[in-house]
Amino acid sequence: MKKTVCIIAAVVLIASALCMTACAPGDDEAKLTTYTIAATLDTEKMTVSANETVDYVNATDGELDSVYFHLYPSAFREGARYGCVGENEKSDAFPAGVDYGGITVPSVTVNGGECTWEIAGEDEDILTVTGLSVMPGDTVSIAIAFELDLPMARHRFGYYNNTVNLGNWYPIACVREEGAWRTDPYYSNGDPFYSEPANYNVTLTTPTGWNVAGTGAVSTEIAGEETKTTFKAEKVRDFAMTASERYTCIEEQIEGGPIVRYYYTSDSEAQAHLATAATAVRTFSELFGAYAYPTLSVAITPFLYGGMEYPQMVFVSDSLRGSLLEEAIIHEIAHQWWYAAVGNDQINDAWMDEGFAEYSTTLFYEKNPDYGVSGTDRIADAMQSYILFSEMYREHIGGDTSMNRPLGEYFSQIDYSFHTYVKGELLFDSVRHGVGDDKFFAALRSYYKEYSGKTATPDGLIACFESAGNMKLVSFFESWISGSALLV
Repeated sequence: MKKTVCIIAAVVLIASALCMTACAPGDDEAKLTTYTIAATLDTEKMTVSANETVDYVNATDGELDSVYFHLYPSAFREGARYGCVGENEKSDAFPAGVDYGGITVPSVTVNGGECTWEIAGEDEDILTVTGLSVMPGDTVSIAIAFELDLPMARHRFGYYNNTVNLGNWYPIACVREEGAWRTDPYYSNGDPFYSEPANYNVTLTTPTGWNVAGTGAVSTEIAGEETKTTFKAEKVRDFAMTASERYTCIEEQIEGGPIVRYYYTSDSEAQAHLATAATAVRTFSELFGAYAYPTLSVAITPFLYGGMEYPQMVFVSDSLRGSLLEEAIIHEIAHQWWYAAVGNDQINDAWMDEGFAEYSTTLFYEKNPDYGVSGTDRIADAMQSYILFSEMYREHIGGDTSMNRPLGEYFSQIDYSFHTYVKGELLFDSVRHGVGDDKFFAALRSYYKEYSGKTATPDGLIACFESAGNMKLVSFFESWISGSALLV
């Protein structure tokens, strides 16, 4: 996600020893979980009714007696323990006043029969399906009926100005890690989502005249007053859509690459913004490796932050103009490499994808000088703003400038943004100067190749740089990640 508004607001306020290892294991191609969802959007009531079948693959090495699912829309209900936004952001998220939404689950079945299930979690945001017996490599079919009440909100989930955002909207399997389910709540800081690649077949029924953008290859079927829009996506770690009766769509087919689509409601420079999106795909493909998917949709939509990334799909805020809009498009498309293809734990290691995406944006401007933005100046500005932030907020951060804190441990969105985006970018720029351009870009290409479709860890990332640079870099990275590098 691009926290453009958050970082700029903060800057304005301030201005007034391990061994080298192989880069990654060479896993065989694994069978993936498949989500099949049929959903209907009621644009009068602003609700969604849906049936989801999850053919869940046990990818662990032991028998599973349960499967857990995140219910992220629960964060939008009245009384949620972990609210979807911080107090300082409520007016941006709810310009017409705070409105509530949420998710209800009327029924769950397993392999066509009854099962034991309940809504659990520390914030009533986890669906647990128990009493199972799923052996390693086997599949269990879990059918979940669910209903969504959409809040009037400029957020990932909600509606505003006849545009609906469906981000993090359906029950999605929790990650099984070290013998336990990861049931992290919906923190208001950052992107509190962690999931594994899966296949998706999703159909959204809307009134005819509504245009739907989403993850994957799209087809439509019009039947009178209803339109069914169907998406098919393979090996993606999440699925999102946005729909509006006001959308216009233009597209460009990149030679040897994806179809890039640009959805907008009012944009006199739409062709230029589509061109920027296409140029970003070409630039990052050349720098890191080929774009991993057949399509990419960029949608201008009501959103309180600068933008939000999903596989093959990005939201960009309709409040942005000029260079800020351009930068948000570039940053979110960089996430197609660093998050969508190469995954990471966004709860505990958000600096990995956000720092990479922010530095990738700098690389875009460096490689495309016609945009008139100096990469050197961007790094200088990042350095100055981070130092000023550290001085201004010293009493709040208490000397803790670590980048690997869980999202819930950042005292604000500003703290989160400066330590994942800004300090993350500075880390990667420092690594580049330390190892040299040839080794730096070799490491990035190796990292992308080895971890595309997988979940990377900090150790795996460091190992790729150590292998490419033929040097030990653990202590160097740790001085940034866990230490106080740049604290003045």
